[in-house]
Amino acid sequence: MTVFRHGLAALLIAAGALVGQPGHAAPDCFETLAQTRNFTLGQPRHVVPLPDGTHVLYLRSGPRDTRLRLFEYDVGSRTERELAAPSLEPEHLSAEERARRERARMTMSGITDFAVSDSGDTVLISQADTLSVVSLPQGSVAPLPGRGWIAPRLSPDGQAVAVVRDHDLHVVERATGQDAQLTRGGTETLTRGVAEFAAAEELDRADGVWWSPDSRRLLYEEADTSAVEQHFIADPSHPQTPPTAFRYPRAGTANARIRFGLIAREGGPTTWVKLDQAEWPYVARVVWPQHGRLTMVVLNRTQTREALVAIDTRTGDTATLLTENDPAWLDLTAMNEAPGRPMPVWLPDGSAFLWAADRGATWQLELRRADGTLDHAVTPAGWPFVALNDADAAHRRVIVTGSPDRLSLGLYGVDLAGGQPSPVAAQPGLHSASFAEDLSAERGHALFADTVSLADGQAGTILRAPDGRATGELPNHAELPGSLPEVEYLTVGPRSLDAAILRPANFLPGSQYPVVLSVYAGPTVKVVQRAPRLSLENQCLADHGFIVVSVDGRGTPGRDHDFEHATKGNLIDLPLDDQVEGLQAAGRLVPEMDMRHVGVEGWSFGGYFTAMATIRRPDVFAAGAAGAPVVDFADYDTAYTERYLDTPQNDAAGYRASNVLTYAPSLSRPLLIMHGLTDDNVYFENTVKLTQALTTAGRPYRLLLLPGTHLLPDPLIRARVDETRAAFLRETLAR
Repeated sequence: MTVFRHGLAALLIAAGALVGQPGHAAPDCFETLAQTRNFTLGQPRHVVPLPDGTHVLYLRSGPRDTRLRLFEYDVGSRTERELAAPSLEPEHLSAEERARRERARMTMSGITDFAVSDSGDTVLISQADTLSVVSLPQGSVAPLPGRGWIAPRLSPDGQAVAVVRDHDLHVVERATGQDAQLTRGGTETLTRGVAEFAAAEELDRADGVWWSPDSRRLLYEEADTSAVEQHFIADPSHPQTPPTAFRYPRAGTANARIRFGLIAREGGPTTWVKLDQAEWPYVARVVWPQHGRLTMVVLNRTQTREALVAIDTRTGDTATLLTENDPAWLDLTAMNEAPGRPMPVWLPDGSAFLWAADRGATWQLELRRADGTLDHAVTPAGWPFVALNDADAAHRRVIVTGSPDRLSLGLYGVDLAGGQPSPVAAQPGLHSASFAEDLSAERGHALFADTVSLADGQAGTILRAPDGRATGELPNHAELPGSLPEVEYLTVGPRSLDAAILRPANFLPGSQYPVVLSVYAGPTVKVVQRAPRLSLENQCLADHGFIVVSVDGRGTPGRDHDFEHATKGNLIDLPLDDQVEGLQAAGRLVPEMDMRHVGVEGWSFGGYFTAMATIRRPDVFAAGAAGAPVVDFADYDTAYTERYLDTPQNDAAGYRASNVLTYAPSLSRPLLIMHGLTDDNVYFENTVKLTQALTTAGRPYRLLLLPGTHLLPDPLIRARVDETRAAFLRETLAR
């Protein structure tokens, strides 16, 4: 499910909020945040050090535009050069490419992606449906022939590009421009080389094609969506345009049928991987290492069983290396927002691989032999492991992300033989490491990039030596805010919940202020983090005269297994209890919080929670502003919903308890509902059903209809939505 306003990819480079005048926010507060994307435009993104450690590549836009350019930073001279700029022509994206970008949460334009060959001398860049190749070190740019390409993947040797057009897989040779069509017969319901909806939207797998390490063969996905329900989205602002059709797998309905095939770079017959689609309908990860076995991480439909299978690249036969089970559900990572290497990670000699397991209270990194049997645990039991960033086989050391205080993400070094992690870059706040992509490098990596948003307000991308020493910083052109939010972090209530408090800039101790609970409260997302730059919009909201509170309750990650998995079978009761408990406990600690005038607001899952909280707890919440709410989880997608609720056929009671419509006739407080008419993540039908139920019950509500999709990329629309929400809460919470 999309995380709106709280995604960690944005958090890691977010900046502080503007300070308002007494009694109200500065007139341009929300607009400035929208125009600068919370002061992240102009920051380096998609940072990739080259294998030799001499240069770093990254994308960057201007401080108030979304057109990305490709830059190279020379580590030795500390100079920057622009390698490629986007065409000035307007972008024309196919419906398929727009959907892919929505799945990837890509709202930027220009050069939106790049890939680097193993040697580091060839860079493939993508702009809309065209591709170009940059040759290093000279920096020359040559277009790749053809248009209409999507999902490009550069071969490890840098000499070819696997790409999809008209639903079939092609390989374009860089030297000659020759286009070899590898598959034929693709249709809108039979696609090759792209990830199906469930993988791209909910399993964090964007790829649908993978190169062999020697660049001679490819593995590709074929997805048959003919049995998947067809949904149509019409754009009311263009009634002359036919609706766009999407294959959307609602909970309890058919998923895409997928299979994977091996094919030569030049084409020829496909060798199909022998994987039981009925047993393993989800393929979450694919790893094809330089040394080691081609492996897949597969899941059953309820995501309670997981297997790591090895593939014989000659025959397509599979062998199970290990299995994992959980009676609630299995997560693929400890925290979805935290970047890291996809598992498994094979050692350069292929003798063993690293694996992350969630069998105890916390995750643990393991070293396993090539046959899948356990060799030993690398991180200690109970230590808060989050992600693996790098494996340096030459020095028998790994660098991992850990969460030492629940509110921070730091980088730590651990001996491959096991032992206590030692800090590499662990200042309080958030750290995200980027290493060269050649994980099989036998000599280790000379540097890495650390993108930070720290407790002291520092933000940027720091270049570090393997021991953590800072050796430089990437240039950024982001605007600077006037000040940073002053966040008070608390541990509240009998469950010791993490909470954050924001006061208005003109706060007067002893005065009373209405309160707003700014909430997500759903799986995979932790909101309370020790990085004040995450609180830009909440500070702007606070400066309208509120105290803004956020709480992480049961169902959220970053604490322990049972805390996160407590919401199995019911997505609302325990989260609602915890949010109310945390809010009221904070109110007892902060006497300026006027607990008689409390509102709640959120987007996506937060919008769902807001609608539920406003309806079910009128004793606590005087008003709610719900953005893009899921109303009936039977209308949300399979891979997300069934992970927590099984299917509607198997757990009707869980779906009924988690359904806003079950409680809608009881609405007694003002509720503002906001939704994009062309949202293809949380379909607008959710809001239609809610408004119909409220109208039938004679319950008043307010409705703000929005052009566009779930992410609201248009800065003026986003600013007006934020202003409307603040005005609604100011009106309804007036004392």
